[in-house]
Amino acid sequence: MILDPAAQKTILRERYDDGAWESRSILGELDRTQDLYFDRVSQIRMERWSRGRVALVGDAAFCVSLVAGQGAALAMTAAYVLAGELTRSSGAYGRAFTQYELAMRDYVKQCQELPPGGVEGMLPRTRRAMWMRNQSMRMLTRWPLRNFAAGMFHKADAIVLDDYPALSKSMVTC
Repeated sequence: MILDPAAQKTILRERYDDGAWESRSILGELDRTQDLYFDRVSQIRMERWSRGRVALVGDAAFCVSLVAGQGAALAMTAAYVLAGELTRSSGAYGRAFTQYELAMRDYVKQCQELPPGGVEGMLPRTRRAMWMRNQSMRMLTRWPLRNFAAGMFHKADAIVLDDYPALSKSMVTC
């Protein structure tokens, strides 16, 4: 559901009017702007990332959400794999798209896994839960938990990338 800016501002006022620190000051500035970013946390999970001559990459295909992270790395990896498969297939896009999806599917599924606690763990609703999240994050940056955390959030090792052939000049059309 898309809300107009007035409805978005009403929701923000209702939610944060009793907040501390800078909340009231920030809410007071809402009337001075029409430029407002208001969104929900979501993921995209599709059975296929291509149809006909069109293939999707990045958030359009498999948005992992700000909670899961990995979006930029995943988009770049997908673009590399798709370009490589298109080159390897000599332009047979149907075969290239199928290989692209096969190469990326498990990696995307792993990247879409939410961290422990899920959305509530990363975007807590109470002060106590925020404090607990912040303490947990601080603990995860210290030895011996640092190595555990790196393995938990680092997904780059979850895919082995092919060394695709270079695009030949005869394949380039303008």
